[in-house]
Amino acid sequence: MRYKGNILEVTGLNLSISNGSGVPARILKDLSFNIRSGEILGLIGNSGSGKTITSLTIAGLLSEVATVDSGEILLDGEDLLKKTPQERRRLLGEKIGIIFQDPSSALDPLQTVGSNLNEVLSIRSDVVNKEERRERILNMLKTVGFDDPDEIYGRYPHRLSGGQRQRVLIAGAALMNPALLIADEPTSSLDTVTAMSIMQLLHEMCQEMGISILFISHNLDAVHDFCDRVVVMKEGTVIDSDTSWDIMGQPKSSYTAELLTNSRLDTRTLGIKPGFASEDAETVLTVSGLSASYGKGRILRKRTPPIISGIDMEIKEGECVGLIGSSGCGKTTLVKTLLGLIPASSGTVSSSRKLAAVFQDPVSSLNPAHSIRWHLKEALRCSGKPLRKEEELPAFKKVLNDVGLDEIHLSRFPHQLSGGQRQKVSIAMCLIAEPSVIIADEPFSALDSSSQASIIKTLSDINHERGTAMLIVTHNLRVVRAMCSKLIVMDSGRIVESGLTETILNDPKTEATRALIEADLYGV
Repeated sequence: MRYKGNILEVTGLNLSISNGSGVPARILKDLSFNIRSGEILGLIGNSGSGKTITSLTIAGLLSEVATVDSGEILLDGEDLLKKTPQERRRLLGEKIGIIFQDPSSALDPLQTVGSNLNEVLSIRSDVVNKEERRERILNMLKTVGFDDPDEIYGRYPHRLSGGQRQRVLIAGAALMNPALLIADEPTSSLDTVTAMSIMQLLHEMCQEMGISILFISHNLDAVHDFCDRVVVMKEGTVIDSDTSWDIMGQPKSSYTAELLTNSRLDTRTLGIKPGFASEDAETVLTVSGLSASYGKGRILRKRTPPIISGIDMEIKEGECVGLIGSSGCGKTTLVKTLLGLIPASSGTVSSSRKLAAVFQDPVSSLNPAHSIRWHLKEALRCSGKPLRKEEELPAFKKVLNDVGLDEIHLSRFPHQLSGGQRQKVSIAMCLIAEPSVIIADEPFSALDSSSQASIIKTLSDINHERGTAMLIVTHNLRVVRAMCSKLIVMDSGRIVESGLTETILNDPKTEATRALIEADLYGV
């Protein structure tokens, strides 16, 4: 057995957040759980259940509006809530490491990887020699899977893929050899191959370094395969706690059972089916010989090598096409080129009407200072199809109804909506412009399983009822099977396979496709 007592004990934790009304809102309610030494504990639940606020409370990163009302958090027997802010900051690094969901926001873009990691080591008084710091960093970069750590040491974050940036964050957390590592959605934005490698790396660190891990994730398959035990949260409290096998195989509560059902994406229950084009459907998007690269630099005055090259594809009315590929293969660059956000260096893009996009993070897609009504009016203005004032409300009500929202949401602001509701607003903004194709770039990965199922159902209904064509960019092959009649596989900036979804997934012709399918079978 690896377990030798508890490394972390959370007992009777109550936390409130001031919402400006004078009456604090209780977020965590008598929360209690423990993590054993050398254990990987999964923490799951819908958005708003309190998972992230729990991790921030343990790490000592709460904002000023949050107040711990009662309870205790024992780390190696010491109550963290009795520590001073200075002592908590010192513990964050020495004893507690944290890996955030978005590595690009956690790394300083103006510093190299080496400088970012040197800053981590600067809080350790026992590592003062510059050469010793460099040696430790290089060894850790090699430990987390970089074959050429010297090369990575000198790179800036923007020159790394998503998976590479996440490995750098893991290296930074592991440098301090913490007793507890908090991993908050560390793989949700990664492709299945990269996600599997990150999971394997974390598991090896747990085994070899004796680090305990609090693993927060919406991917219940990954939790099942990766975690020793699982804690299920709802509305700020624990409603289920058991081994991962028992939680996933015999859930004790209907809430846990619902989470599992939504994560498995039962197409019959949800009423989802792939979007096929009719025989006489018109082609709404044609791409021929498309290539793109980043522009000429001001210093070198030369164009970088192409990121995507020779892309040929077409999408017909009513068709739902999936686009998959490993991190760094060019999917996002292709999407940006199709939308005109990056100029093409060669080739053509033609569509019967305007294209619209739904992005991964609805928070960054919406203006926090304006209501949902304003967002829909802005979408109309940008589409060049403004309505008369008396026509606006009926149009807004219809489009909100199409995405499963009500008229009451028109007066609300983005921060007053859940993650799934914000994503539905983004879809409504697309629909009101009546585009020929909706391009959805990872619209599900940042959402919990229930919200994911709701958004997938919404997009599928729009595809079938409105006949709107879709290009779904995703790492989730289960989504691809459920929604997409055709599939495109990219690797190294090129399309390596294209055809019927079932044909490609059942009989892959390239190593890139086989690797994605194999990783998906492991539940990542």
